[in-house]
Amino acid sequence: RRCRQPAPKSFGVGIMKLVEATQAHIRQLMYWFPDQRSCVFWGGPQFRYPFTEASFYEDIRRDLPSYSLIRNGDELVGFGQYYLRVGHCHLARLAISPLHRGRALGAFLVHELCERGCLELQVNHCSLFVSPDNAPAIHLYSRLGFARASYPEMEPQFKECNYMVVASDVINTRDVAAQPSSGS
Repeated sequence: RRCRQPAPKSFGVGIMKLVEATQAHIRQLMYWFPDQRSCVFWGGPQFRYPFTEASFYEDIRRDLPSYSLIRNGDELVGFGQYYLRVGHCHLARLAISPLHRGRALGAFLVHELCERGCLELQVNHCSLFVSPDNAPAIHLYSRLGFARASYPEMEPQFKECNYMVVASDVINTRDVAAQPSSGS
């Protein structure tokens, strides 16, 4: 079940809209990860690097709800996915274009995905994994209300990641409209 497309929202850096990701968006997204470190931060330890177009499509899991954050009608500035995992709307593969980081777009993307995912999946919490070395992302998620938690299942591929959770009614919406910071 997919949610209806919400109206674009005016945001400090233009008109933003979360839309279903297209093949063209995914091809553009590939260029945002020029090295193994950036690829692993984003896609997780199982994401292959160097990647081919075929391996990127496999590893991105296009079967998951995948969304692009579009600015001013056609500019791809963000990407993210969500799915049901241990009873939560689990956010995955969140990214802001390297050219647009530091403008609070990460907060906007996370908020929009949480809102849409919780509604579609009919759950009250969001979760995500983040590399413990990705300080800007951890700072952003903490600002939004996410807190570290113990992961309820044993999954060896995520043992090196932090697991963070937030209640959907707690996510800090003040930061969505706040001044940009270096962690977004």
